[in-house]
Amino acid sequence: MSRLAEYIYKFKTTPKKIFMKQVYYKLKVRAVYEVYHVYDALFDTRKNYSEAKNLGVSLPFDVQEMDFSGLNKEKAEELWRMYSSHRFDLLGSGWVKNGFINNANGLDGYRYDSIELQADRAGDFLGFVMNKRSVKNSAKIWRMIDSDYEAIDWQKDYKSGYRWGADKWYRPQGNAKKPGGDIKVPWELARLQHFPRFALLAEILPEKSAEIFKEYCNQLLDFIAQNPPRMGVNYMCTMDVGIRAANIALSYSLFKQKGFSFSKDVERVLINFMFEQCNHIRKNLEWSDILTSNHYFADIAGLLYGSAVLPDCKKKEKWLQFAVEQIKQEIVKQFYEEGSNAEGSTAYHRLTGEMAVYSVALIHGLAVKGVCEDASQEVYNILYGAGKFTHDLTRPDGAFTQIGDNDSGLFFKLSFTGEMITPEKAVLKYNNLSNYKWENDKKYLDENLNDGRTFVSAVCGMTEKEEFVEEKRLYPLEYSLVRSLMNNTVIKTDLMSEKTDVNFEVEKLQYEASNSIMCATGNLTKGLERIAYPKFGIYIYKSPELYLCINATDNGQKGNAGHAHNDKLSYELFINGKCICEDAGTYVYTALPQERNKFRSTQMHNTIFVGKEQNEYINLFSMKSKTTCMCLQLEENRCTVKVEYDNVVHIRRFDVMDDRIDVTDYCNFEFESDGAVEERTRGYGKKVNIGYCD
Repeated sequence: MSRLAEYIYKFKTTPKKIFMKQVYYKLKVRAVYEVYHVYDALFDTRKNYSEAKNLGVSLPFDVQEMDFSGLNKEKAEELWRMYSSHRFDLLGSGWVKNGFINNANGLDGYRYDSIELQADRAGDFLGFVMNKRSVKNSAKIWRMIDSDYEAIDWQKDYKSGYRWGADKWYRPQGNAKKPGGDIKVPWELARLQHFPRFALLAEILPEKSAEIFKEYCNQLLDFIAQNPPRMGVNYMCTMDVGIRAANIALSYSLFKQKGFSFSKDVERVLINFMFEQCNHIRKNLEWSDILTSNHYFADIAGLLYGSAVLPDCKKKEKWLQFAVEQIKQEIVKQFYEEGSNAEGSTAYHRLTGEMAVYSVALIHGLAVKGVCEDASQEVYNILYGAGKFTHDLTRPDGAFTQIGDNDSGLFFKLSFTGEMITPEKAVLKYNNLSNYKWENDKKYLDENLNDGRTFVSAVCGMTEKEEFVEEKRLYPLEYSLVRSLMNNTVIKTDLMSEKTDVNFEVEKLQYEASNSIMCATGNLTKGLERIAYPKFGIYIYKSPELYLCINATDNGQKGNAGHAHNDKLSYELFINGKCICEDAGTYVYTALPQERNKFRSTQMHNTIFVGKEQNEYINLFSMKSKTTCMCLQLEENRCTVKVEYDNVVHIRRFDVMDDRIDVTDYCNFEFESDGAVEERTRGYGKKVNIGYCD
């Protein structure tokens, strides 16, 4: 859809009062931006906050109460080897070194050479990567770094080599103008989610703790030096600024509590930078009268964590109170009473759920100190439901079912998920590693960012629910961090019981097809459990031998469908622990628009195809919401779901038998239904080779 057609569609489908209010808000924001733009064109964008002369404060948890026993030493050693050599594995990149060198592997055949520089001790190289007004103050910060340190290129998509620049203001920055360039890669790195891990590595590898702390300080100063406020790609999306602020706050607190001593100059730079980040968040909130989403939640969660470590002052108090109240409101607004999130995506449910549980745990810790009021019982009930939702959608292989978009987003990346495999197996498994350049590696850490059990463990730290005991055992770190933030308070929570028995009359349709999926051994119905999330539109059957997840979701985001797929009535199925069919996932967003649309298309999902998409694309993050789903039958051994769109009526019935699953489709149009989706991903950018079997 063209941009003009998109605007016309939005105008026609948005209530006029809300539309005009939104136009006024955007014009007002644009006017403020222009004032800043003129100012930033004349002066350095950095500001020295007088309040930053005072030391920061730690987040209100006790590091002595944290349980590091679940952190594997072999994985810790491998992570330290990677991080210390500036190698990162983000969004399907593989462990690639990111610096001012041209070593990009390329994305689907697209590869670019960006600038090559040698970072010098004086910081003269900064004149080539940022505007002249910023160089003087940036060079002062750069010279605080150890002389043998090698600079990271924070503005580059190191997968394709495409580069943005800190010499340009943050608002004109946009998606790559060439295919293959992915703006999410520098954004992901600039979230600095490996920073708290530096503190974890110092705990697991005490003999290297001084070296680890030095590298942490160097990378922190490197980022601050090369990323002046409002300059470059890493300020374009406030969500990423928020996640960055939270991760700096957590890493700073962990090191402080472990007794590591920041030099006075480094700590002052860090705290001043946190003032800059919080100020940027507050002035660039991703808020809309029409819709608030995971982006806005990341903004306010980052403002909460970022301001919590600032020294006491009026700015801190104002930012903190604003964030606290907004977080409590947004949880009720963005989650259903059953605990599921309104984004229409299970991965974005996990992301927003993480931000919510860690934020509310911090709010509780601050409330104990009399800083603010605690969250309501309604909020705590929703958070319990959010954890239960991911718990129930956890497959036998430990990953959650992918429904809708998955950008591998996390708030905190703490425990080491996944497994150590050989380089040979990594290449055999992942198509995106076909051009990967090995550096005499004997092992490969394949992290599993589809493992939502870390989030469930965090919810367990708040609720102590017995059903989450396995997640607590596997990932005790997340549990213990939340327990400590909560001041070891256990919140009694419950969910509203909803009627799950549904039995409507099923209409007769002209075309029909059936498929039986056999179970060679065992009994699928023994110990069978039926689980329903009617607000989200997910229905699950579980037993020791079976995992069946049925998708009858709406499009999320109040119909905007920004992270929804054309996947209605698709399903995931495991029998005896073996994956029979799974969702194809997402692959990438703006880097390859055709791939983006392909992976969210009807034919890429395990549902029928009648020659048209279930929902029409508006742009890469919006669709015309045409589908309406409902559950017609939900019984002990049978689930029947229905979707309607563009005069199409599709009904799919699932019958759970002792020795098989029967899937029957009915439609008023002729349809294709082979269910053989060969391409699949295991997180953003991680494409599994066709024919690969775990």
